[in-house]
Amino acid sequence: MRTRRLFWRPFQRVVRFLPLLFLSLVLTGCQQAQHLRPPSPVSVTTAPVQEGPLALTVPTLGQAIAIHSVSIEPQISGLLEKVMIHSGERVHRGQPLFVIDPAPQLAALHQDMANLRGAQAQLAYDQTQVKAYQPLIAKDYVTAQTYQQAEASAATEAATVAADRAAVQTTELDLSYTHIHAPIAGRIGLLGIRSGNLVTTNSTLLCTLTQIRPIQIEFSLPEKDLAALRGAERNPAPTVGVWSNGRRHFLGKGRVIAVDNSIDTASGTITARAVLPNTQGTLWPGAFVQVRFTRKILAQALLIPQSALQEGVKGSFVYVIRDGLAQMQPVTYIGQDRGLDAVHGVHAGETVIVGAPAHLHPDAPVQTDHRKLSEDQGHVAAAAVATHVPGRLS
Repeated sequence: MRTRRLFWRPFQRVVRFLPLLFLSLVLTGCQQAQHLRPPSPVSVTTAPVQEGPLALTVPTLGQAIAIHSVSIEPQISGLLEKVMIHSGERVHRGQPLFVIDPAPQLAALHQDMANLRGAQAQLAYDQTQVKAYQPLIAKDYVTAQTYQQAEASAATEAATVAADRAAVQTTELDLSYTHIHAPIAGRIGLLGIRSGNLVTTNSTLLCTLTQIRPIQIEFSLPEKDLAALRGAERNPAPTVGVWSNGRRHFLGKGRVIAVDNSIDTASGTITARAVLPNTQGTLWPGAFVQVRFTRKILAQALLIPQSALQEGVKGSFVYVIRDGLAQMQPVTYIGQDRGLDAVHGVHAGETVIVGAPAHLHPDAPVQTDHRKLSEDQGHVAAAAVATHVPGRLS
């Protein structure tokens, strides 16, 4: 019996380790299976590379400036009789604005006209005397001195007539100053004077009148854009788009009409002005606005969403899907507008990854997230269509 126990003891030890050995083999097999299993594809959003025109724009801040503004002051002193406008009113050129009491000027005009008529009568008499004396000199019926006195008297009275006529014209001009009209079309500012007040020549401010249609926009760009600005100055087409300061409302488009004659050395910028029709009167002088200057239009550019462009150690690149794998494709950045980047290095119709996940690596298998695909491609298509719309600048 003892001999039998000694015989089975080595086998009992082996049997004890059989479960552990089996478990080890199973774990090793699972690990090998995991190594052999292909990695799970990364879920990504994609968009096609599109081909179309793209406007290369430069954003900046601008300010609206009135083309013409007038401070209206009286040209004669007197009592303000009528105020024919109200604060903020739009007026047209030649519209009556104020009336100053014309009674003093009318009285002066009547007096000057009476003086003129008297001088004209005296001139007519003196000229008759000269004509009467002229044939009598040859017969010695009058002396030469008498004739010369008659001529001198006629000449003096002619000068008096001319002076009185000028006085009448001056008084008529003063009388016209009693009726004040709008010199330009525009909008009246806030009035600070009422009828019944005494106004003084070139001293009392009656109102300010500002032209707001059309209106100018003044803005500054880096000096590297000077050549583009000068080209736009010669181009009648609109190259400047204007938005409200919060970019919520598109206010219009205009063309560059003037470029400053020097560069600001402190900021390295050049100032220019554009003119906008402002037909709705939404732009107000002094208002700050967002400006986009179109320095160049690419007729046929390869367009991708801005979030598709990546920056690496060696420069810009995009992830292109080829055979279900994400492959790095180096590209050259050209410009951007309306959420699109123009690049070189890809082909129209290729599929790029938009907003690549952080764990994505080259040659990783990918699958398209169809829940986001339609929405993102819709945004890209809308931006591309907006680039085609004539006259719309960004």
